[in-house]
Amino acid sequence: MTKKTVRVGKSNSVNKKLLKEMNRDLHDFLEHALSSESFWEKWQTMNIPVKQVHCWELMNCKHVDCPSFSDRDFRCWLKVGTLCGGEAQDDFAKKYKTCFQCKVFKQVEKDPLQSLYEHINILIHHLKKRDDKMVTAAIKDPLTGAHTRTYFSEFIEKTIKHAYRYKENISFIMVDIDWFKGLNDRHGHQAGDDVLVEVATLLRSTLRGVDLLFRYGGDEFLIVLPHASSQDATSIADRIKHSVDEWNLRNRRYDNFKLSLSVGCSTWKQGEDLLTKIKEADALMYEEKRRTKEADRT
Repeated sequence: MTKKTVRVGKSNSVNKKLLKEMNRDLHDFLEHALSSESFWEKWQTMNIPVKQVHCWELMNCKHVDCPSFSDRDFRCWLKVGTLCGGEAQDDFAKKYKTCFQCKVFKQVEKDPLQSLYEHINILIHHLKKRDDKMVTAAIKDPLTGAHTRTYFSEFIEKTIKHAYRYKENISFIMVDIDWFKGLNDRHGHQAGDDVLVEVATLLRSTLRGVDLLFRYGGDEFLIVLPHASSQDATSIADRIKHSVDEWNLRNRRYDNFKLSLSVGCSTWKQGEDLLTKIKEADALMYEEKRRTKEADRT
């Protein structure tokens, strides 16, 4: 194989410094990646010791609201919202025409060593974005935005450890939508999805900043209240009922469908079985659901 000589176009000392910093950054990143599940934060953009290219200067840009306007970091291709072509852009290579064709990026690619680093940088940032999407899909219900039941096990383990350490209680609120099957049967699953989204929004609006909402089943939600007493749980349950009343005053869709939620509360204390307390909240919720059905029949 014939060797090709690449003219870097920069002094050897600058290129050696750049290569040394690049290898150091990659070494630190890979070392951290092997010992951490959340390793992306370790990757930092390196300060390349060469003249930087300014997107806004090359493009003669006047968009002062652009994230890259007057920015000393020339990596406009890594900034969501860059106003390429006058419009806010999203991913790399989906911007004005394509980043590969942009004269800003072509200017950077003139230096092979700098170009190599930028290609690595772009790859890592996009792997991070893909990883973030996968993590979000694993812990968040795509319809309601509530956390998934799968994520509950990981979350509650940490919450229990914290509660033991600080001698705190944890309360649970189980919530189920009444007459949900009838709504789906009469108006279709899109109506059911709409109500699920609105219920999740309603529940989140009643919670404290530390509380977490989980979609526990089809139309069943679980609320975890860290360091909360039974009185705290009852107070939040009352707020939920009040929010339901307000929702019914504002909404008249689906043949005047009236939203009704059955709620059950329980509180875990030091030394008690966690699963037993969740089942207790579930049982109280179903007891309220039974009473609601009986009242509707009379």
